[in-house]
Amino acid sequence: MSYKRNLLPKMAVEKLQDNPQALFVDVRSKAEYKYVGFPENSILIPWIDEPDWEPNPEEFSDLVMQELDGRENLLNTEIILICRSGFRSNEALKCLENKGFTQVSHVASGFEGDLDENDHRGNLNGWRHDGMPWSQS
Repeated sequence: MSYKRNLLPKMAVEKLQDNPQALFVDVRSKAEYKYVGFPENSILIPWIDEPDWEPNPEEFSDLVMQELDGRENLLNTEIILICRSGFRSNEALKCLENKGFTQVSHVASGFEGDLDENDHRGNLNGWRHDGMPWSQS
């Protein structure tokens, strides 16, 4: 499967199945990960989190690098990012691309999906809506 920057949930699952060495990163906050649920086989590296709720691109990229420690060609490692709706994961994607990563993509509809006409998530698209594997602690 060729490299694509924006993925639908099913495409992300297929890529993860095709490449067991890929890194699947949930960039949401610790609270979202714990209370809303999380994609199976993902690791949590928040793009923003409490207490300041401000992105820290240097810390984020350092944590991704730590997770990849010991791999050869780590800048060519396939990395798939996910957040609630696709916004934060896209920002994290740009951060990693700026650090030299070449195979970074994200789930464009996120874990919970886009807002519907009533400003609710989970009714139109997204990881859970599309029936992809997830858990809740």
